[in-house]
Amino acid sequence: MFNVQYADMHFNEENTPISNQFDDVYFSNHDGLAETDYVFLQGNQLWERWITCENSHFVIAETGFGTGLNFLATTALFRKFRQQFQHSPLKRLYFISFEKYPLNPTALQQAHSTYPQFAELSRHLQCYWQSPIKGCQRIHFDETILDLWLGDVAENLPQLGDYMNERIDAWFLDGFAPSKNPEMWNENLYQQMYRFTKPTGTFATFTAASAVRKGLELVGFEITKRKGFGKKRECLSGQKTQAKPTALSAPWYFPQSASMKKQDIAIIGGGIASLCAAISLLQLGANITLYCEDEQPALNASGNKQGAFYPQLSDDNPLTIHFYLHAFSYGKQLLDWAIKQGIEFEHEFCGVALCAYNEKSAVKLEKISQLGLPNEIFEMLDTQALSEKVGLPLSCGGGFISQGAWLAPRQFVQNTFLLLKKCGVKIKTLQKITALSQTQYGWQLMNSQNQHMEHEVVILANGYKITEFVQTEKLPLYPIRGQVSQIPTSENLLKLKSVLCYDGYLTPVDQAKLSHCIGASHIRDNTDRTFSEQEQRENQQKLQQNLAQIWTQEVDTSGNLARTGIRCSVRDLAPMVGNVPNFTQQSEDYHNLFNLRRRKQPIPSAVNFPNLFLSAALGSRGLTSAPLLGETLASLIYGEPLPLGENTLQNLSANRSWVRKWLKGAEVK
Repeated sequence: MFNVQYADMHFNEENTPISNQFDDVYFSNHDGLAETDYVFLQGNQLWERWITCENSHFVIAETGFGTGLNFLATTALFRKFRQQFQHSPLKRLYFISFEKYPLNPTALQQAHSTYPQFAELSRHLQCYWQSPIKGCQRIHFDETILDLWLGDVAENLPQLGDYMNERIDAWFLDGFAPSKNPEMWNENLYQQMYRFTKPTGTFATFTAASAVRKGLELVGFEITKRKGFGKKRECLSGQKTQAKPTALSAPWYFPQSASMKKQDIAIIGGGIASLCAAISLLQLGANITLYCEDEQPALNASGNKQGAFYPQLSDDNPLTIHFYLHAFSYGKQLLDWAIKQGIEFEHEFCGVALCAYNEKSAVKLEKISQLGLPNEIFEMLDTQALSEKVGLPLSCGGGFISQGAWLAPRQFVQNTFLLLKKCGVKIKTLQKITALSQTQYGWQLMNSQNQHMEHEVVILANGYKITEFVQTEKLPLYPIRGQVSQIPTSENLLKLKSVLCYDGYLTPVDQAKLSHCIGASHIRDNTDRTFSEQEQRENQQKLQQNLAQIWTQEVDTSGNLARTGIRCSVRDLAPMVGNVPNFTQQSEDYHNLFNLRRRKQPIPSAVNFPNLFLSAALGSRGLTSAPLLGETLASLIYGEPLPLGENTLQNLSANRSWVRKWLKGAEVK
């Protein structure tokens, strides 16, 4: 359902990779790199166009990632361009590539061995070469961003969505020869290409097949025949010369970027959601001011001593599962970045065990096992095998996420903010923002001392307090109180090797070998943060009742060490990210949406508050979801390609609960 198959391939005597599925070479036996340079880089006139480019970013899309040779060559060329033209407005390159059958890691390494000049780039790609899961994997290479879409291009290309209409500068129309791979080379592909290509955007391809030429001409490209590479007589390139507006498929969800001159952005909130948005925005050149209500960041829901890092897989909505799978992958990349930056935070990539402690949980885990996920992401184990992974005897089997981890959220957030502060992020504490008002140039913020501050763009990432503003009061968000207990370790608890999840969780011992965390309570619509003896006892009782093993009797919460935080959640358990919707205007525009669609009448795009964005409803999975949410938000604000497919993004839209009702003809209050 979510996974894709690795390529069936081999290498010939010249170490050229050959597909067994398509009976074709991945690149020329003669000189694959020279072929890439001639056909794609020169065919799209990349160097000349970069020199004259006035935009901050350039977007290339490719059909058929293969060995990644085109990507490596393009990235190396762009680095050379950036070194020679340091003052160019063009700062970033996006490389969006589609691949149905990715190479396995060993084959990828062997394919790259032919090109030692790309050794550094190759190592980085191999380091973040993810499990074969459908959808977009975003990998950062400094000034180049790779969006690798795994799965059938016919399914994935439309997922670039209305947002990417006329945003792609150049195409590498690659993939195996049309005679070998006719399913890819078709009218639907050409139509989607034309839809997403900018006016004056180009394409280049190694083939000169008449069916390809006619198909591209038919959708509107102007075609040029070039001399072919090597023994090939001809190849094709072309250009889109006219804009061709495309009707929006879901205008009620259409995401809108910011309008900025100074790139001046305010973030309200001091937790993991704020941090991750700031990290991604800083990479795009934003001037960031953070407003934190407390005396320092990470004192609410992001402030626990230990927290689990793993994807939420038990949701019945495949789009939510899909988001968490990619959030988990992207989050690992961020943690690795933090470690390489020397940011100090306790962590251990120890795996996460999901116990089938009762019939309901067993049914959930069995459903997850049917998703067909790779074993490194989720593996069902019997009682003995799971006990061995955990290091302590269990009375049940369950699922194991070997790439899961625990980390110290407060340490991570606070110490990473210290690094961001050195990089220019302004952090203002004891600043409770009480009101927002729109201005000619952006937004005016008022704090509890009636002071006013102005910024072009505002991001709301202040957890459960996000609905305290007039602009957000209609969002269907609610607070959940959670008390986490800190318990002393013991002879048996020291043996715990992985995070243990049941109707709660237990972490392995901290790095000082002194304590563990268990929890957490879950009380909806409660914002009281005072210590509760009852919840302390219940945390202990849940563990002992769910797992019912002798060693659980060593769990002792009587010391009353605990921490209470208030999470922000929503009924469908998916986070929210993107524009803050204007409820009043959308109600007026969409209250009759059911009939507007039925009668095929014009439907306007969603009206949102300009330059006002949010990252919200992270619930108990903020450590996992926040990095990808922050990256998505930064990309949207700057009008750059998004790391999520359109369907997934719509599932995270802040107006989704209203729209679902309007689409059914129901009233929204």
